[in-house]
Amino acid sequence: MSKRKHIYLRSAFKPRPSRLEHMDIHISFFDDHVETASTLYLTALEDMKNIKLDARDLKIISTSCLNDGGATLKSSYNRKKNRLTLTPESSFGKGQSIVIKIVSQCIPSDSILEGIYRDTTPPGAPPQYMSQCQQWGFQRIMPVYDDCTAKCTMITTLEADSRYTHLISNGNISHTANPEGKPVAKPGDPGRVTITYENLIPMAPYLFIACAGTWEELSDSVALPSGRNVRLEYLVPKGRLAGAQIPMAILKHSMLWHAETQSYDYKRDVYRTICMEKSNFGGMENVGNTTIVTDAALVDEYISDRRLEYAHGVIIHEFEHNQCGSDVTMETPFDMWLNEAFTVDVERQYMSSRFDPSCQRLDEVDTIRSPIGGPLSIEDSGHHGNIVRTGFNDPDELVDGVTYVKAAEVIRMLRLVIGRDAFIQGKDTYFSRYMGSNANTDQFFECFEEVSGRDLSQFKKQWLYTIGYPQISAKWKYSKKQRTLKLKLEQTRSGKGRLFHLPIEIAAVDDSGQDIEGTSRTLELTGKSQSISFKDVREPAFLSLNRDSSFYGSFHDDSANTDQLIMQVKLDGDAFNRVEAMRKFTDIQRIELIKDPTAEIDPRWLELYGDLCADASLSHGMKAYLLRIDELSLDRSYLPWYVERNRARGRLMTLAAEQHKDALLEIFNSIDTYTETDNPADGIEPRSLKNTALRILSELNTSETHDLAETHINRASNITDKVAALLCIQTSSHPGRLEILKGILDEWQDHLTAYTSYLAVIASGTNDDVFEQIAKEGNRDGFQIDHPSHARSLYVPMCANNKMLWTEPGQNWLTETAAKMASVNDYTASRIVSCLQLVDKMPANLKTRVILTLENMQHQVDSSKAPMTASRIDTFLKGTK
Repeated sequence: MSKRKHIYLRSAFKPRPSRLEHMDIHISFFDDHVETASTLYLTALEDMKNIKLDARDLKIISTSCLNDGGATLKSSYNRKKNRLTLTPESSFGKGQSIVIKIVSQCIPSDSILEGIYRDTTPPGAPPQYMSQCQQWGFQRIMPVYDDCTAKCTMITTLEADSRYTHLISNGNISHTANPEGKPVAKPGDPGRVTITYENLIPMAPYLFIACAGTWEELSDSVALPSGRNVRLEYLVPKGRLAGAQIPMAILKHSMLWHAETQSYDYKRDVYRTICMEKSNFGGMENVGNTTIVTDAALVDEYISDRRLEYAHGVIIHEFEHNQCGSDVTMETPFDMWLNEAFTVDVERQYMSSRFDPSCQRLDEVDTIRSPIGGPLSIEDSGHHGNIVRTGFNDPDELVDGVTYVKAAEVIRMLRLVIGRDAFIQGKDTYFSRYMGSNANTDQFFECFEEVSGRDLSQFKKQWLYTIGYPQISAKWKYSKKQRTLKLKLEQTRSGKGRLFHLPIEIAAVDDSGQDIEGTSRTLELTGKSQSISFKDVREPAFLSLNRDSSFYGSFHDDSANTDQLIMQVKLDGDAFNRVEAMRKFTDIQRIELIKDPTAEIDPRWLELYGDLCADASLSHGMKAYLLRIDELSLDRSYLPWYVERNRARGRLMTLAAEQHKDALLEIFNSIDTYTETDNPADGIEPRSLKNTALRILSELNTSETHDLAETHINRASNITDKVAALLCIQTSSHPGRLEILKGILDEWQDHLTAYTSYLAVIASGTNDDVFEQIAKEGNRDGFQIDHPSHARSLYVPMCANNKMLWTEPGQNWLTETAAKMASVNDYTASRIVSCLQLVDKMPANLKTRVILTLENMQHQVDSSKAPMTASRIDTFLKGTK
């Protein structure tokens, strides 16, 4: 019998025979275990002989039915299926109210970051416990219907050692049990305290939180437009309170922005942000409580620009989940995209209001195209990419670029297709109609079809249920005699299925950079081709097509020649297309070098690069994007040519540095990023440009560029500058490289954010000792392999290090590391092996080596302990047969 591809299929998600109405919960934290007592109030929806609850890795102490005066229930615990079956003496009838009590125990783990787990142990404090219940973590705490549709009210009492400063759960603190809003001494045991939370708005079990920790608290409040005054709490590790000041300001600003732009009224008394040390994810919404990893939750002298932007994004993202996810909840994990795509869309809107919107959009497109975790690359592998999955082996598989990035693009395209006003009406209809309940994918789209009067069946089917993306090509011709412009768009697609329904924004642009009147519009493409003619228009210098990356997929203008690309780089009013034209021109050079490493570079490319260096009209952010030389090819057929792309990039950077050394030095020296500012966000774009110039120059690998990078480290006040310079040194032959790295380690190793930045630099090295360096860091006392931030930072960057990964030592390292991480953290291990997803498309010599790597991994990874990693390895290998 063939092995089933997926453990969980949609058909397994059926309505429960009884409805969970309410839970009374008592959780007691101890140093080595957690005890729970839960009373479940259910209503039978049909005649029932027993009750089957989800329960994973628990010790069941007692079960009883309070309907029968507390009579013991017969229980059967199938640990393999994670199912606890409770059987009464007589069956339950339809409509009957059922009350059962269960006492159980769980053992928190250091590395299984689900249910309640050990987060950290602060000095002089008891062990800190955190919880992570999405998707099925609640069943690791106590038996329950661990189902998205099991939305119920809860009253939760937490009990723990009095040394804890905070005991946290969902809801408002009970004024009866805790009149001062703080834990009170447990009667008869003054060394322990209790606190009770009343969560009287039904919520899904995966949003439950129960944690005990020792934090310092920054408190504030925000007055929402509705008149509601919400208390804000930021819980941080001791000694780090100053780092919460800026995040608290971000939170207040984002909540007010959200209330004004999303028409949402937060309904709880408190909104709390909690720093957690360990998590596979950046943050998690927990109805009124958001947990965020410490290195993203705080803003201090060690936070990089990327982390600062991420802090803005994760704060608004998790707050939006109060509306999309908590108030309106996905029906099953197969509808997880509903929770995330809309939330990411709101996050993007907020980010564009706080930072340069053009650079934000370019960042989003870079994420789409990311060669490992980006959804286009996932779909290029052909193994998955459908937003609504057919099945999965672990719910964490759904936390990927398809759910968070591709799905967000679908929301963005939906707004372009039906128009902004109809989109807002559809959104409002969705949230009002399903407030307090669950919704599925069909119900979501019904709201937008209803308000727009549009049939969205093709749009929904192809974007959500198929693997692949549209590949659009354009041809255009202008007749001077007739003053007519004719444009033809043609669509093919990757993967199987019908063609896509997509929007594409266009405009014709004249030689002064102005859009030609009457040509700017959004077209909709639903079939193989579409033609449009513009009459009585002046001759365009070029066409600006797929403006702002209006659709998810690939695009090529077959009619654009080199001169038109150059004009577009200089003149296009659309920032995305201006950068895209430069990337296309660069890609032409890259592909020539892939085919022939000795090929000559078009002198016009070098001349244009110099013109961009000298262009004073460009913003710092835009100039950085235009000057940056990446490895990634826009022609996706060259994506698996990792070694050749890396080599081509090095050649292009060297030529640019040699030809325009003085101009790049002028850029570097003219930008002051050393003077500290009150708002760290003020220097993001200047630092981006300064460090782009440094990176290009450092490819020369001379004593002059070594000194430039070292001086930059010593003068810099912002860690972004320091990391950029350190990376240049780590990828060079600087004679003092190892000594400089040691000095940085001594300075940064006691600060999580800085330390993880250091680890990422180590893993990005291109000298022959890089694997020795990684091994040394992995064996250092301060490194914790079960700490997700440590492991991610030291191991994942090597998976994108194309100069070193594809060597024999690199493949040996990859095999060893994947097997090692699979026994510690399946999610991180699955990210590591994802760099091999295009094995079936690799050049023959590399493909043979990578198949051997995958086969070795297959023998070393235990599928029972690491189902995600094992499944990916099996899938990649099957694709080569």
